[in-house]
Amino acid sequence: MPLAPHKNHLFKKSLLACSIALSGFGTSVYAAQTSADTDEQKIERIAVVGATTNSEITPEVLENYQANDLEDVFRHTPSVTVGGSLGIAQKVFVRGLEDSMVNVTVDGAPQTSTLFHHIGRVAIEPELLRSVEVQAGAGEATAGSGAVGGAIRFKTKSADDLLKASERFGGTVKASYFTNDGHKESVSLYGKVTDSIGVLASYVTVSRENMEDGDGQEIPGTAADQTLGFVKVNTQLTDNQELVVSFERRKEEGKFGKQTNWAPLQTDPLFSSWGERETLVLNHTWYHSALVNLETTVYQTESSFKRELYTWDASIETTGFDIRNTSDIGAHTVTYGIERKNDKVDSESYGDFGGIYDEDGTVTGLYVQDHWQMRDDLLLSFGLRHDSYELDHNGIDANWVKVDGVWVIEKDGNGNPVTTSNAFSTEKQDGISKNVGLVYELADNLKLSLGYAEALRGRQVADAFTVGELTPNENLNPEEVENTELGLQYNDGTWMLEASLYVSTIDDVVFDKFKGREGVFYENIGELESKGFELVAGYQADNFDVIISYNNNDVELNNAVFNLPDPAAPDSTKPVTIDGIDMAAYEYGGLGNAVGDSVNVNFNYRLNEQIKLGWNYNHVASLNDIEVFHRSMELGWVTELETISKPSYQLFDAYISYAPFEALKVDLSVQNLLDESYRSHGSVADYGHIPGYENVVGIKEAGRDIRLTLTYQF
Repeated sequence: MPLAPHKNHLFKKSLLACSIALSGFGTSVYAAQTSADTDEQKIERIAVVGATTNSEITPEVLENYQANDLEDVFRHTPSVTVGGSLGIAQKVFVRGLEDSMVNVTVDGAPQTSTLFHHIGRVAIEPELLRSVEVQAGAGEATAGSGAVGGAIRFKTKSADDLLKASERFGGTVKASYFTNDGHKESVSLYGKVTDSIGVLASYVTVSRENMEDGDGQEIPGTAADQTLGFVKVNTQLTDNQELVVSFERRKEEGKFGKQTNWAPLQTDPLFSSWGERETLVLNHTWYHSALVNLETTVYQTESSFKRELYTWDASIETTGFDIRNTSDIGAHTVTYGIERKNDKVDSESYGDFGGIYDEDGTVTGLYVQDHWQMRDDLLLSFGLRHDSYELDHNGIDANWVKVDGVWVIEKDGNGNPVTTSNAFSTEKQDGISKNVGLVYELADNLKLSLGYAEALRGRQVADAFTVGELTPNENLNPEEVENTELGLQYNDGTWMLEASLYVSTIDDVVFDKFKGREGVFYENIGELESKGFELVAGYQADNFDVIISYNNNDVELNNAVFNLPDPAAPDSTKPVTIDGIDMAAYEYGGLGNAVGDSVNVNFNYRLNEQIKLGWNYNHVASLNDIEVFHRSMELGWVTELETISKPSYQLFDAYISYAPFEALKVDLSVQNLLDESYRSHGSVADYGHIPGYENVVGIKEAGRDIRLTLTYQF
């Protein structure tokens, strides 16, 4: 059902940001699309399996609240939580599962693997984004390899997105000031070199001082400087063929705490750190006919993180391709293809020799997905994919000896380090994943959706900063997930309602339980279950819209075996199988983090053609008495379980945008309007009340932040 022609599109976009991506179901929904949308659909097909809670974030939402980092990007998306506070330390959780279990791409290029377990692995500049798509939970066969927790797809702008129909050249200059605490500047130039070639070039710089929390206390180790350069060239080779090449270089540096995502004490030392990412992407599309609708992506990404502490340098190079074709055959739309990704990890000291460690992991996937419009009111979807994982590990260890009570690297007669080599390869892990789904139109504007999906993930390259401590596990099994979703959706162009239920179980979930002196040891530790429901309701009038959402999620580890003290036999242990262990980021980093139920209310109002305003309210309920330290008891570090809590918090954000002239816009927004002092449930919790763990405390979020941006477009 198309939106009424006289109404604005604020409501549609806001709903997309709040997981109401209803435009994905069949040809009858939102028929009033622009020609650009129609052209894009030749390549980007709809998703049915898992689409109930899929969401999209638009540039308008990001600009309204002047998004600066990942937390700003996903601030109003119910199924996503971001923790870490500090940009370089931020981690994204989709339905409670960490982004290490999610397939994250930028223009189709995967952002994979972990450089250091105390920093995030996803970095993006919101200024560049055309859209952000979130697939919550395992979905269709086209979602990519290893998407056991879902997928996040960032898509960047091009010259065509910024130029008006009659323009050949343009530019945008922005200057922003944040009271808590920093500034941001950006320049973008874009134009048509010829009728068929467009170029976009952007440069962004951000400088931040230490933030203050809601109590007015300075948060040490949160100052950072960021720079980003971006170039994108799109060429219309023929009427139905396009080539796009983009290059991005991003840098971030600052002095951070020893554990970057923990809150350092005022007396703790800070250490210089440098992060960098370069991404080169080639996208080619060719719409030849109903049978040949080819899309090719080739990419290379290099990421690195270097620290003053330990003089350690870690890098990951990711290269690969994805080639897919879509064929329309009668009532069937079939997409099939092949993808291959290779990750190379290198970890070594940039100072004195301490060892060199490399891992090389490759995954190859074959997939096919069919959308069958069986009847006007019934759309079926089913697909298969096969993934194959291979990995090689090579290491050169330094020999350490104790001299006069001090550990030093042993040297030979010529003064060279004495080393030993170790190498191993994992046995190939492969398997087939299936999915099936349907969307059934029960009545006008009312749809029922049902989906079931599987995904498989084999052994990936290890954390680059701990890869040198790795002990191989010959009995390691691949992870296999089953995700089931049920949804009911109503949309008549004025009212929108959605209810969805889901349960996702990852069997043989892989985790480094930490073997003490034996170092890093990846093993299958049980079943990781994420289950919950989402409710969303919205109303759109001529010049305003309001959306209310409620999100419930429980993420737990089940069937986990621990060797715990045996009360009946002192000085001995016995295996105990435990269910219902709530995820906590300190103990289960890389897996998940428990998040309280949340309520979100979003309101947007357009006063006239020059002025629009809005506000957002978010309440996150508390989580109390979470049991922790099961593994610590197994290692003998503690004698009993402890509990932690995550207090509730509520946030108000507001914005007003004024465009006095076509070329000038003034944006004013306030994040955390009431100056709430809080720690995101996506961050490491507060363990400070437990003796011996006083320093295990996640960083608090920023207090009130007033942001002013001036934008001049020419």
